[in-house]
Amino acid sequence: MFLAYEVILVLVFILASPWFLLIGLMRGKYLPSLRERLGRHAGAPSANDLWVQAVSVGEVIAARTIVRAIQNARPGLSIVVTTTTLTGQTMAKALFPECRIAYFPFDFTLSVNRFLDHYAPRAYVTVETEIWPNVTRLCAARGVPVGLVNGRISDRSFARYRRVRLLLGRVLGHYRSMSVREEADRERLAAMGAPRDRIHVDGNVKFDFDAGDSPLEIAPEIERLARGRKIVVLGSIVEGEEELVVRELPAIAATGAFVVLAPRKPERFDAVGRAIEIAGIPMLRRSTLAFGKGEADLLLLDSIGELARVYRLATLAFVGGSLVTAGGHNPIEPAACGVPVAFGPHMSNFREIAAVFLDSGAAFEVSTPAALTRLIDQLLHDDSTRSEHARRAFAVIDRNRGAATRIATHVLEML
Repeated sequence: MFLAYEVILVLVFILASPWFLLIGLMRGKYLPSLRERLGRHAGAPSANDLWVQAVSVGEVIAARTIVRAIQNARPGLSIVVTTTTLTGQTMAKALFPECRIAYFPFDFTLSVNRFLDHYAPRAYVTVETEIWPNVTRLCAARGVPVGLVNGRISDRSFARYRRVRLLLGRVLGHYRSMSVREEADRERLAAMGAPRDRIHVDGNVKFDFDAGDSPLEIAPEIERLARGRKIVVLGSIVEGEEELVVRELPAIAATGAFVVLAPRKPERFDAVGRAIEIAGIPMLRRSTLAFGKGEADLLLLDSIGELARVYRLATLAFVGGSLVTAGGHNPIEPAACGVPVAFGPHMSNFREIAAVFLDSGAAFEVSTPAALTRLIDQLLHDDSTRSEHARRAFAVIDRNRGAATRIATHVLEML
């Protein structure tokens, strides 16, 4: 069965190679990391206590919370963190200065074995739910315990996984420990073939997010540009949603707000910037900001790793990916900063978090960009409602903290 999987994987890789090459040449993606993904790593090999895999930015942020809890419980562990995406790699290097950072290997036997030879981890955990048969099989063959942390099985993933239940059952049988967010995730993992007695419901580590107090270099400049206006942050705006938001910007600007707009993906920075210019909104870009110079009604946050700290400056935050069917993004980050939060109706990737916030009266749901503008206009002039929603949001976070500590306990039991 594993042989058939590898043959299919190799065929897919060969067929997709021209596309990867084209995209790599056009956007500068994939090619710089290809050597590492194939298992060729720079530097001298060295043993590590723990290997943590986090696909992209959201998973890296969650991983940071878990790793911090692990390090607090057992200082001095050597940890290697891998990511799949370029943006995840950039974020990991910023958040894990004390760890070794690498790209996750392709799930070929040769690539994975090279990785394991080079980094020699004592245990491997993957953040959220990323199941790679060869990584799991080869770790288990070397006696390296395998774990899942902050796991979640979405409706779409569950339907897809059930089609390959026979293979998954064998893969999941190698997992030593699986920490999931809620009971429904445990039931789904068990239905996929995971041993029920190894699944722990530990809650969602994203509620342990710490806004922190690390300085934000551009904070004084944003406040200068705002010129006393209240700041509205439109965060993690995705392709397809961008045009809806940009069309609404003149109306949002008319409320008197200063806007910080953060596209989700770096490759969209330039396209969004051009669209804002066409819309006629006076704009400056973070990447070309000349401190102390220029005036604008909008700052395009074309940077990686600053959004969570920019939320601290906001009067209201809108979390994107939610006005279109992209699944939404994490509302906890602005809420942890004491900022009232709004999002659209499409929050399937954060369904349980969105439900907790809405049921507690701690967030606003808007169905259209025009509804968002009306909400902004209302809240800019209603200090009492803003303060109450911020208080409720922080209370929701406080009630749900603690997952990272529970997860850390299970991970340390694997070492």
